Amino acid sequence: MDVVETCGEGILSSAGPSVQCSLPSIDEEVVGFEKDAESIMKKLIGGTKELDVISIFGMPGLGKTTLARKVYNNPSIVNHFDARVWCSVSQTYIERTLLIEILKQATGGNYEIKEDDDIADKLRKTLIGRRYLIVLDDIWEVEAWEDLGLCFPKGEDGSRVMVTTRIEQVAKHLQHRSDPYSLRFLTLEESWELLIKKVFQGESCPPNLLEASLQVAEHCKGLPLVIVLIAGIIVKMERQESLWLEVANDLSSHALGEQSMK
Repeated sequence: MDVVETCGEGILSSAGPSVQCSLPSIDEEVVGFEKDAESIMKKLIGGTKELDVISIFGMPGLGKTTLARKVYNNPSIVNHFDARVWCSVSQTYIERTLLIEILKQATGGNYEIKEDDDIADKLRKTLIGRRYLIVLDDIWEVEAWEDLGLCFPKGEDGSRVMVTTRIEQVAKHLQHRSDPYSLRFLTLEESWELLIKKVFQGESCPPNLLEASLQVAEHCKGLPLVIVLIAGIIVKMERQESLWLEVANDLSSHALGEQSMK
């Protein structure tokens, strides 16, 4: 079993150039980002009444989308905004397609799109006078914001746009009043906590797997996505220390190989 290859495929698929707008699920674990979530929620609910953009940036696998998803689905956020929209942008996108999907979510799907409709104008008129939250997940280029951002009214209703991006320059360019959030790597303790949650689903880690599980967590290098992918592999394995150590060694060997190539 090539654990690293399987894990790599998972990361690549999560970072692919798909284009979609959809309401996110809420079954993701957030470990280590509780304070970040609280701080972002304060920016979304409090602060200026003018339109503000809150950007979350960091390398793939750090949990940008997971953090944004948890905030987006928090009951306080749900109750605070008149309209909420979640849109996955990614590297390749079609502006009109994204605008149509944003409009559908903003209207609850009760809008019939005609071929000659000025979607940007329709969306702008739909949002005027409403307190809205729009999440633009995985923006790669400033141009994407310039294409979409013009459709978001700049009133004083306390509306917000939340953006996730892997590119710091994009986050800084989008900055309005709130500083961008740079996600950090998880600590070893946080990594182990997330691994155990995913593998044992609320049960305690068996004593015979404590050392092996710590080694696995350590070699995931603080990346939540890697931890989740690895957990998905070892949860199907027998609970034997030797098998878990094999996974840890596989991860360690891959990391050493990468360092030797630098």
